[in-house]
Amino acid sequence: MSRNDSITSPPPLIEHVSDTARWVAFHRALESERPDALFRDLFARRLAGERGQRIAEGMPALPGTYPGPRGVTWFFSVRTKVFDELILDSIQSVDADAVLNLAAGLDARPYRLQLPSSLVWIEADRAEILDAKTEVLAGAKPACRVERIGVDLADARARQHLFDQVGSAHERVVVVTEGLLVYLAEASVGSLANELSTRVSMRRWVLESVVPEVLKRNMRAWGSVLAQGHAEWKFASPNGFEFFRPHGWSPKVERSFFAEARRFPAVSTATNGGGSSVSANAQNLLKAVAAEIGLGRAIKLLHGERGWVHLIMRN
Repeated sequence: MSRNDSITSPPPLIEHVSDTARWVAFHRALESERPDALFRDLFARRLAGERGQRIAEGMPALPGTYPGPRGVTWFFSVRTKVFDELILDSIQSVDADAVLNLAAGLDARPYRLQLPSSLVWIEADRAEILDAKTEVLAGAKPACRVERIGVDLADARARQHLFDQVGSAHERVVVVTEGLLVYLAEASVGSLANELSTRVSMRRWVLESVVPEVLKRNMRAWGSVLAQGHAEWKFASPNGFEFFRPHGWSPKVERSFFAEARRFPAVSTATNGGGSSVSANAQNLLKAVAAEIGLGRAIKLLHGERGWVHLIMRN
């Protein structure tokens, strides 16, 4: 046996798309541990585990961001905060009796948000990731009833059964897909939108939709790592929200990434050797994107001329 044969290659950072849940959980932990955090997820570090930290520390830096995990923590923090707000607004506006969190991953919102005790929070994802979450959260008390359903959301029959089950048991459901759609092919996103719209109890849907320019830019940095776990980013509609209208959904609220980041100018984010605000990080990103595609296009892109996070309602 040669010397090279005896050397064991390290495992890939991302072995499965579910590993991205650990990656994002670690960023929630970094945010939660800051003194002026946008939110507090007390379970995030344990949920992320050593694997989540290793992924976050090993991911290549995006152009225009600081190197290391904290260079993109601000982005995940803003996304989490915006989803928090839109989920709570949706629950209140339709007097929801259930939330269906698709690809829930290691999200712990029922344990940190002020939710009606009568609400049922349903988490759907692969059984392995939900089992790991259940173990970490054992003994913790959620604000409402939590149900976890192990399901392969790529399996059309299993997905239809899930929607039938939830739709028949509840009358006013808010659907959440945070960090899911980008991993799906366009046809799969369209099918998912159709399936949800045919269930009359699915009243609101909180989702994010990146634009092609962002997808291509991020995949240049992260693509080779994500590809190792078959977790490449795929879905990015050039029409933004308008993609969903023919599938039975109409816009209610649209939030742009850049505008939302600028809402938090006083939030300090520790970076290598110093501090900078979320707003300053957004400005740095704007400069980097402008150098690539021009200032005018960069402003339109990051200000979300085609939206970013959407709250949509049935047509």
